Amino acid sequence: MMTSRTTAFLLFASLAFGQRGSLDRAFEKVPFEKWLSEDSHANFHWTMNVPHPVLSFHQRLISQVEMKLDGKDLETRRGHGQLVFFVQITNSAGALFQDHGSLELDKIDENIKNVTVDYTQPLFVLPGNYHLAVAILDTATGEHSAAQGQFRVSTPTQGWLIDAWKGLPPVEYIGKEESPESWFLPAIRGRLLWATSVTSPAQVDVILNVVPATPGLRQTPSGGMAAMLPTLKVLSETGSPAISETVELIDLSRRRAVFEQDAVTELDWPRLKASLGDASTASIDIHSLSERHEDAQFFVSQVRKTIRASAGKPCVVVVLSKPVAFESGEDLEPISLEALPTCRVIYIRFHARLQSAVSPGPQMGGRGRGRRMDPMMNRAPRDAVDQLEATLKPLNPKVFDVESPEELIKAFAEINKTLR
Repeated sequence: MMTSRTTAFLLFASLAFGQRGSLDRAFEKVPFEKWLSEDSHANFHWTMNVPHPVLSFHQRLISQVEMKLDGKDLETRRGHGQLVFFVQITNSAGALFQDHGSLELDKIDENIKNVTVDYTQPLFVLPGNYHLAVAILDTATGEHSAAQGQFRVSTPTQGWLIDAWKGLPPVEYIGKEESPESWFLPAIRGRLLWATSVTSPAQVDVILNVVPATPGLRQTPSGGMAAMLPTLKVLSETGSPAISETVELIDLSRRRAVFEQDAVTELDWPRLKASLGDASTASIDIHSLSERHEDAQFFVSQVRKTIRASAGKPCVVVVLSKPVAFESGEDLEPISLEALPTCRVIYIRFHARLQSAVSPGPQMGGRGRGRRMDPMMNRAPRDAVDQLEATLKPLNPKVFDVESPEELIKAFAEINKTLR
């Protein structure tokens, strides 16, 4: 049964986006609606499906339109034209969300008849009822096939998510990108509004520990930027003009800040991406190697600097890191509270290599094989050694150990509660 709060949320989404959608101009070049009225499914042997959505580290529900095509249908089509896949989703308010992709038929393998072609289109989606219409077109022969169906996305039980999703479109397609874009998703324009209830001036400072794989710093086999970058992006989407926010990325092995941005309303992705490239390089100067026992104290100094700068208003410092185990001989002296204003510290510690980015487009697989979206893919154990927490102990940090997007909800709820 829907609560009044849920009903109000769905009504808001319908009113906000009922007259809008996301149209793809490729649909203007084909009689898509006519295809839907025809019995053309026999031109290809294929199926379509929308798996049950799961929560992503962007704190949005993610699913994908899956189309599985029998490779035998492509054997005689090799070498000529394209196979174009059209996807159209209609929400309950009648808004259309369209996208398309293609497979070059001159690039398919000569043994195509022995495999299944999987075409996937990842997407973010809000709770609601949807109509799915998909079609396949062979541009060389004009042969086409279309199918329709319904799917439903259930409303989550977490009220925090429902509130944060109020500014989002019902459907947003995810394009094909390589990392780190596939982690951050810069082309996605929907923004969460997770702190709109904060109306009094407050400060949020985020410190992300890049921890590159370089000499002088021994790393545990867990965590990763695939989780931390989406979390950083969500943290920047407060939706509250009362919140001032700063973001800093630090490289412990070189003891330097590789990225800083003040008065954040939207993260500067081009500059942030460049900083990630600088941090991931394998080179490290001799001076940094000779003083690697000071890595932990560099982290402590950055936290102290951040807290001192936020004096005069309620503040939260959010540390994003995977577990870090320093080399022997490291100076692990905890942070000193001397001359520090009061500031809440939230330490979000990531323990999993999270879901692989879902790449849209056609893929070849053995006959009968399928893929399942799994946000817990490649899990790592939680007992990894971490020595960062001890350096923060005098600040009495609230620590959240995170393996899944669902566990991240508690951290955001705590930040929100602290700021109000």
